[in-house]
Amino acid sequence: MTSPRPWREVALPPVAERFCRYAEVWTTSDPASDTFPSTDRQRDLGRMLVDELTALGVEAEQDEWGYVFATLPSPLSEASALPVLGLVAHLDTSPDAPGRDVRPHVHERYDGGPVRFPGDPDLVLDADRQPALAEHIDHDLVTSDGTTLLGSDDKAGVAVAMQLAHDLVRAEADAVARGERPALRPTLRLLFTPDEEIGRGTDKLDLARFDADVAYTLDGSGTDRLNVETFNAAEAVLTVEGVGVHPGYAKGVLVNAARVAVAFVAAMTDPAPETTEGREGYLHPHTVEGTAERATVRVLLRDFDDDAMEARRRRVRELADEVDGAFPGATVALAITESYRNMRAYIEDVDPRAISVAVEAARAMGFEPELEPVRGGTDGARLSEKGLPTPNVFTGGHDFHSRFEWNTVQNLERALAYAHALVRRWGAG
Repeated sequence: MTSPRPWREVALPPVAERFCRYAEVWTTSDPASDTFPSTDRQRDLGRMLVDELTALGVEAEQDEWGYVFATLPSPLSEASALPVLGLVAHLDTSPDAPGRDVRPHVHERYDGGPVRFPGDPDLVLDADRQPALAEHIDHDLVTSDGTTLLGSDDKAGVAVAMQLAHDLVRAEADAVARGERPALRPTLRLLFTPDEEIGRGTDKLDLARFDADVAYTLDGSGTDRLNVETFNAAEAVLTVEGVGVHPGYAKGVLVNAARVAVAFVAAMTDPAPETTEGREGYLHPHTVEGTAERATVRVLLRDFDDDAMEARRRRVRELADEVDGAFPGATVALAITESYRNMRAYIEDVDPRAISVAVEAARAMGFEPELEPVRGGTDGARLSEKGLPTPNVFTGGHDFHSRFEWNTVQNLERALAYAHALVRRWGAG
């Protein structure tokens, strides 16, 4: 494997060139912001996409909230009988790792050895840390320089959707110029959302304006995977009001809210994110804040199964009751807020073809897709809950939200090929 080179020094296929170009745009979202979108810089990429689509002859617009909408009408009138197909990708990148001044580099013909980053010699990616690397021998890896994340989540999805639009417009124009009939496909609607990484991706979305019958988020990891299930998700917030007094005169008076909060977390011996995988659920106390007078604990509840999720709600309530009884004088309150439900139930209720056609498209390419549950949420979970069935599709990347993040040129091309297959399969009726 040669030393990594800046992407502009490497001859890349269009989808990979497009991805690297988008990756350079700073679009990190901010969970502490009370604006929408949470960072105005996300609009910069949105404007770039509108300009590129408009230059292509595609109707595109960015609304006041930063959402980008685009429509590629079917070239054939008989497509009016087909469902309108939507593709969704998000503009923002995660705030969990630095996202400013991303400098994509290409590691040509990966040989299986350690991957080193030009911007941080101490950062090393190898197959011991990420076994998926061993499946990518001879691929051309794309990473950042090691000082930032790469942004494959979800600039890869953005690039695939944009390259798909480019390919379709050019192919259909060429067919007409040759006097040939373009391939039958459904009307295609593209949607690029802000703030997905902080759980607000659909908060201001005008779903009627999107106007799709079925959709897919282009936001999955790896290749040959479809995500048709997500966790059921909720958050519990325990609030403790203690009794404050000067510690020198506190005997029999002080009720330390911080101790109550610590006891609540210590009693939570349930399965945790660091001890679970696959379809296993968990409780995750992710934030503890407080003083002797007032403390709060925020806990994520996650499970794929409805009954198991209800058991986790009961468990948190029981723990709250226990600490309430163990600390007389403290005022303990618990509130549980639902975040999203497992999207598979919504998809199957509205239009199960969202799953079956995606599987058929994969088989048409010669592979059997892995139906992998998502141990998290996607815009698709929210959209499915709102009545638009939206499974999630792979885009090739790995190690999201970190400086180790990587994709490959070949994975990006495969993700694009699958997007084409998906459009063709929906065109088959």
